Amino acid sequence: MPQQKEDEEEQMTEARVRVERMVERYLARGRYALNPDPVTVEHVIAGLTRNLLRYGRWYCPCREVTGDPERDRKNICPCPQHHDDIARDGACECGIFVTHARKGET
Repeated sequence: MPQQKEDEEEQMTEARVRVERMVERYLARGRYALNPDPVTVEHVIAGLTRNLLRYGRWYCPCREVTGDPERDRKNICPCPQHHDDIARDGACECGIFVTHARKGET
C-alpha cells in the first residue's frame, strides 16, 4: 500500500478514536443515551470524524460549516441546541444522543 494511503488511513483511525472517546465521555455524564440504532450512530460518528479531519473540530454533521469561527463554534458536538432538540423530539438533530426513555426503543 502506498505510504500516503497508509498515512490517511492512520489519520482517519486516530480521528475516529478521538470522536468515539468524546462521545463516550459525554454519555458518561449520564444525561442522555446513545441512539440504539447502530446505522444512525455509525453515520454520525463518520460525519464527526470527517469534520474533525477536514476542519480540526468535531462539527455536527447535520449542520453546515460556514467558515465563520463565531457561527461554527455553535455547531461543535455536542452543540448547544441539542438540549432543546432532545427535549422536543427525544433525540438531537443528528440523532446520536437520545433521551434515556428512547434507549430501549428500536
